[in-house]
Amino acid sequence: YPGQQNSNEDGSSSEEQQQKRRKNQNQSQSQERDQDEKNTGNLVVINLGDQIDDFEQYATLNVERIGELIGNCLVKLTNEVNVPQEIIHLIGQGPAANVAGAAGRQYTRQTGHKLRRITGLDPAKQFSKPDNKLTGLARGDADFVDAIHTSAYGMGTQKRCGDVDFYPNGPAAGVPGADNVVEASLRATRFFAESVRPGNERNFPAVAADSYKEYKQNNGNGKRAYMGIATKYDTRGDYMLQ
Repeated sequence: YPGQQNSNEDGSSSEEQQQKRRKNQNQSQSQERDQDEKNTGNLVVINLGDQIDDFEQYATLNVERIGELIGNCLVKLTNEVNVPQEIIHLIGQGPAANVAGAAGRQYTRQTGHKLRRITGLDPAKQFSKPDNKLTGLARGDADFVDAIHTSAYGMGTQKRCGDVDFYPNGPAAGVPGADNVVEASLRATRFFAESVRPGNERNFPAVAADSYKEYKQNNGNGKRAYMGIATKYDTRGDYMLQ
């Protein structure tokens, strides 16, 4: 019967459309999973703060020893779990920035290779240093070393630490809005954390300058780089931003 034939054709057509929709949904979900896998990483947090009860412990922290222990763990990670050193990014705040530098040097001593990147968030000045030994975060501790200084004349250091050093509002004891030196130092962490959020990677444009005075005289014009996660690995020198 003609009517029945049309009904079957319509049913067949409807079923085909449903199959196509299911297929498209599966493909879309598969693509989302692939993208998630590309964006997925492993985060390991080492909380030194739990071991520091007073300023004496802070000032005499054995940066080199702790860094060596972490460096040895990274060697095991790359050898036993097959994690390539090219994707390892160490981030340290305050004294932990110097620990990260020591970890990078230890890793290089043990393997002959360098970690990909170390970021120092307001690296701390060091009150206790071993004699005749390189210590603290420094250029060369990884393929690329960047530092954000938010209390260079407070809890941080005036010393240049990386291939590129960023100075929000120039080298100073703190940054606007920070009520004390601790808050000023932690601003570096907040800045970096903000840059990691999708869409915020270029929230902190900075300009190459030897001083904040030069930055102001040039009205913020000059060679540009982005402070935070999006800093390019070939960036070199001092950068200011306001």
